[in-house]
Amino acid sequence: MTATASPPRAPSAPAAPATNRRRRGVLGGAVLIAVGLTYLLAAVGVADATSYLFVLLGVAFAYAYAQGMRPYAYLVPAAILVGFGLGLLVPRWISLPADAAAPVFLASLTVGLVAIYLIQPQARWPLVPAAVFGLIALAGVFRLATIIPEGLQPYFVPTILIVVGVYLIFGARR
Repeated sequence: MTATASPPRAPSAPAAPATNRRRRGVLGGAVLIAVGLTYLLAAVGVADATSYLFVLLGVAFAYAYAQGMRPYAYLVPAAILVGFGLGLLVPRWISLPADAAAPVFLASLTVGLVAIYLIQPQARWPLVPAAVFGLIALAGVFRLATIIPEGLQPYFVPTILIVVGVYLIFGARR
């Protein structure tokens, strides 16, 4: 019996890592487009153009999330910024009274946080602030209580954004 030898292998070029599908510059490019579109909306006279900035930045992060290796750090700002922006825009789009704007805003943040959980169910932390915002929104809708004192209301939204940003920088890695 004769053994057949296989032909010698030619050296091949190192293969690119199969797991890195990330395209360079997606997030930076998408953010620049979002900012540019916001300024364009303002230039053509769209009311509340600055509120659209939050939605467009959220879409930029969502696009980067979809195009990359789905880094969780892109999903969180995507959902929060879209919810934030829609929370500012929806009351104006449907001409809600001023006292309904805050519950709608908090409800939109709640929906954004729940969306994070639905997309990444192993991460349950978004359900905690979603429940808090949802309860505050319901309390506002039914006029049960003013949860956030009037003097602290201007600090509420910036605090939300800062806390989530700190979590993304220093929190658990995914």
